Amino acid sequence: MSAFTPSACWHWQVNAGKLQLHTSSAVHNTPFLLNDLNAMPAPEFTLAQAELFWQFRHTLEALNLPEAICFAATIDAIAAQLFLRQTGHKSWWFTPVSHLYLPQATELVWIGAAEPLLAIITAQHGNCCQLLLLQQGHTLQGKQLYAGQVLVLLNDRVQAFAAPSHHPLAKSA
Repeated sequence: MSAFTPSACWHWQVNAGKLQLHTSSAVHNTPFLLNDLNAMPAPEFTLAQAELFWQFRHTLEALNLPEAICFAATIDAIAAQLFLRQTGHKSWWFTPVSHLYLPQATELVWIGAAEPLLAIITAQHGNCCQLLLLQQGHTLQGKQLYAGQVLVLLNDRVQAFAAPSHHPLAKSA
């Protein structure tokens, strides 16, 4: 069993004001502080959380990221979806890039920043979505954004991610 596979020994903890996930071999510090959370998580890593882990993990595998980075983004996405307090949207920092698009949780998307930024949807809330940035960049106003940062945006600020095709037929027609 890999160190990155959920097990019964995994548990949540708040230490030094930060939410952490303890695994059998390491401690992952999420970027979330205790006052960012809507509730104190129960210590046990539940079966429902393990299922959510695999949903986020399978989505992120399409990016061919190193396993440790994929693991960290997966845990941060779970923590954002389940424990992070809802904030107001920051859509004015971004440009509309889609029309009538309804992103779903665990979906990869591009957001309309100064340069398109890759993110994963952690939750859907009607006409807004919560997402975890997977790369750093800048807003249209030049504000620095960091990988691992969680934002709430209007749905029209995101568009579906399309992985580049390496299939030989993609160039035909």
